Order: sequence, then C-alpha cells, then structure tokens
Amino acid sequence: MRCMKLAAVLALAVLASAAPALAADVGWRGWGPRFGVSDDPDQVLGGVQFDLGEFAKHVRWQPSVELGFGDDKVSLYGNFMVSYYFPVEASVTPYAGAQVSAWFFDNDPDPGDDDDFDDGFNTEIALHAIGGIETKLKSGNRFLAELAVGVDGNPDIKVMVGWIFK
Repeated sequence: MRCMKLAAVLALAVLASAAPALAADVGWRGWGPRFGVSDDPDQVLGGVQFDLGEFAKHVRWQPSVELGFGDDKVSLYGNFMVSYYFPVEASVTPYAGAQVSAWFFDNDPDPGDDDDFDDGFNTEIALHAIGGIETKLKSGNRFLAELAVGVDGNPDIKVMVGWIFK
C-alpha cells in the first residue's frame, strides 16, 4: 500500500510540475522492441516500448510492456516511464527519470513440476529510478541502452537495450 501511495504522489508531482507546458509535443512518435535481463527475479526480458512524445520540454512519456522468463517465474510488466532527456550537443543523448511498474507473475508456471509450490497469480507495484542513453541511427530510428534500479519493489535491477522505429 505504501508503494501505491508513493507512486501516486510521484505521478501527481510530475503532472503538476509539467502543467504549464502539457501541450508541448504529445503524440505518437514511434515504437520498438526492447530486450534485457533482470536481477531478483533473475530473468530474461523481451517486450515493446512506445514513444508518446514530450508533455513538457525534454520530458518524454515512454511506456512499455515486457515478458520475463526464468527464476521459476513467468512475468508480465506494464511500465509507465517518464524521463528527462538532457539537451546536449552530442550524438548520444543521456536521460534520467522514474518508472512505475505493474508486475504480474506466476511462481510456478510448470504444471508438471512436483515441488508442491504454486501460489498462483501475483501482482506487485514497483518504483524504479531510470538512467540511459539514446542515439539516433542513420535510418532515423533510435537505439537505447537503459538501467533501471528498484527503489521500492522488484526487480532490483534491469538492464535493457531497445530500438524505436519512427
């Protein structure tokens, strides 16, 4: 419950601070695949991300969905990321932000397993600090590398790479 309150307060603070410039550049900017690994649970991840534009100057809304496999779990993550993209004069743009994740998982996806441990479907809400880099490719598409560190909830760490196609 504490995580839900923290996530709600964070979301309201971000929206309130961006209120004067809400109509900046919101809209469909692209989508792409993302792949990576996580720690606690130790999983291989794959998914899709969406660039929905900037709702304030240099602040981008970029949600994603990921599936995770490993560590005796099957996971589905719904991620809601807001990040600030630093305005630098370089080919690589660093970014930092926060992400609220809804994590849906099953601890024992194999019905033939005889370990007698199957607590069914579970849900957790998590907050992550995000940092990464993004670079524009010659095709106009973008490549990114990202690190997510759990502030409250699982996974503890996620390392992801991805592409955004226009």
